[in-house]
Amino acid sequence: MLGAAFLTLEIREFAAMIAAGAGPQRSAFLSAFFALVGCHGLHVGIGLIWLVVMMAQVAAKGFAATVERRLLCFSLFWHALDIIWVGLFTVVYLMGVSP
Repeated sequence: MLGAAFLTLEIREFAAMIAAGAGPQRSAFLSAFFALVGCHGLHVGIGLIWLVVMMAQVAAKGFAATVERRLLCFSLFWHALDIIWVGLFTVVYLMGVSP
């Protein structure tokens, strides 16, 4: 649910920025912003689809050895996204704010 909420907020943020004239064509920073945050959002979307597939596999096959291995791979993917987002959030959102 948090991943879906993140994607919803990201889409709203992108739409508001573009409506305000701050689209990716305006500056190099905005191009990088849309590329980095959009790429992360794409990976979150892929992860959500993967999560639904894994839930279906567990429901159908239980915790067989192959399903457990796939769940382990999925958890590594999701935690890698968490680590990457901490770095992106720090650089894009926190370091971009000047006192």
